Amino acid sequence: MYNPGVGESDRQNHASWLKQSVTGIGEWATISNLTGLIGALVAIFCLLLLPSANYWNIRLPLYLVIAIWTMLRPRVALYLLPIAIPWGSLDSFNLGGLNLNGADILVALLAASWLMGFALRRFVEQGDANVGPLDREGFNLPRYLAIATALLLLAMLISMPTAFNLNSSIKELSKWLEAAVILLLGAQYIRTRRQVWILITIIILAAVSQALLGYAQAFLNLGPEAFVRDAGLRVYGTFGQPNPYAGYINMGLSITIALALLARGWAIQCLAACATVILALALYLSQSRGGEIAITVALFLIVVVGLPQLHRLLKLGGIGVLGVVAAYLAGLLPDSLLTPILRTLGLTSISLSLPSKQDFSTAERLAHWIAGIRMFQDHPFTGVGIGNYADAYPHYFITIFVNPLGHAHNYYINIAAETGIFGLVTFLLFLTAAFIAGARSYRAIHRKYIQVKQSHTVSSSNPTPKKGLPSPDLTKMLTNDRALAVGLLAALLSVCVHNMVDNLYVHSMTILFSLLLVLVIRLEEMISHTDNSGGQFAYQ
Repeated sequence: MYNPGVGESDRQNHASWLKQSVTGIGEWATISNLTGLIGALVAIFCLLLLPSANYWNIRLPLYLVIAIWTMLRPRVALYLLPIAIPWGSLDSFNLGGLNLNGADILVALLAASWLMGFALRRFVEQGDANVGPLDREGFNLPRYLAIATALLLLAMLISMPTAFNLNSSIKELSKWLEAAVILLLGAQYIRTRRQVWILITIIILAAVSQALLGYAQAFLNLGPEAFVRDAGLRVYGTFGQPNPYAGYINMGLSITIALALLARGWAIQCLAACATVILALALYLSQSRGGEIAITVALFLIVVVGLPQLHRLLKLGGIGVLGVVAAYLAGLLPDSLLTPILRTLGLTSISLSLPSKQDFSTAERLAHWIAGIRMFQDHPFTGVGIGNYADAYPHYFITIFVNPLGHAHNYYINIAAETGIFGLVTFLLFLTAAFIAGARSYRAIHRKYIQVKQSHTVSSSNPTPKKGLPSPDLTKMLTNDRALAVGLLAALLSVCVHNMVDNLYVHSMTILFSLLLVLVIRLEEMISHTDNSGGQFAYQ
């Protein structure tokens, strides 16, 4: 039967969607935003096409514009950081022995703008107290996380008197000082939900750009012969090595997987799914076993936390895994089934003196673990000095592995070797505090999500809904924020897991780790400003 009311409703919904889209584009497409976008595209064009000898011709005005922009709007530094972290190495320079890039400059500008706010406060009228550098909150980082960060920095400082090379210690310490700055100031300047999602969008787009670069490297075979494995080039992006590249890709991939599986709304789910495919293929092309293990653990967290309806299936799977392990220990499984798997992982016939081509990387990693453990045994309290693993390595290498490679290929062994027992304990304390803060934020979002979902169910079944009951938009909003929180936790976990076989705190990724931690922490605060009807100040 023809029902004109149904068609009219569909047309109204479609018109409403178009109106919202046009309104959203109109709000964004201001003269200042368009000017900034055009300026950014021109700057990127100049950086990519100008001869390297003329880089300073564009560097100086570009840095000057960014400096002024950041002083007036400090949050701009946070928006540019996700781009500068992967791409900043293309524009690095040496200053007093320190190799600086765009990410380092942005952190310094953010700190300078924050300090300038104290001087400006006395000259600003009460009504303009939230403009420019003053557009921030007070200290709002969880105190236990701030204390853990301070203790970690203190342990690093204590290790410096025993350092083989003081310059190496200063370089490593500066990375963690930048991470502390992002933790402290990022939590103050990220104030609204919109700002969180803008940052997430930029982080994912930056990761996608690195994935596309990886595709070009694989297709054009752009890389050293040492990166060729099984007749295929291991892609590495701008990171110089496939493993940190895979670790970086995993950060964005964990978020997109969570959004694709747990978010609501066809637009966000489709876009997240497309980004997931792009990033997953880049991870595969990196051929990083550590990256594959890390994303597997991250996916497990997403399923366990985000999809409780699958818990029964997971329990059955866990029982099956335990059964396979028991059968192996009982000798019921033939070696012919496990040997190919172990060979693929490089865990068979490992020789530290005459390694084969298949197990060379595993043997090399094991040799560096042993060297790091020996450093820790000789310097159990203060280590060989923060950042000094490579400088101390010539005194501790074994067999044929004389190349220090810069780190121990296990950050937990690396931090123990460089800072001793105090550094290892404080680093584990820092990670514990970080995940406590992240889990606390997720629980707050999940509780609000369940509360609003139940209230929405009641209002849907009530023919005369009462004022104050939650709107469907708020339910969708909380669903997406819950998905984002799960993705952020999975991204942080992927770093910690991958660090068991590598060191991902390179290439400014300490800054990205801190930024992701800030985002998940700030989500909890924004939830506290939300009421059931969607009326709130910080959730826009």
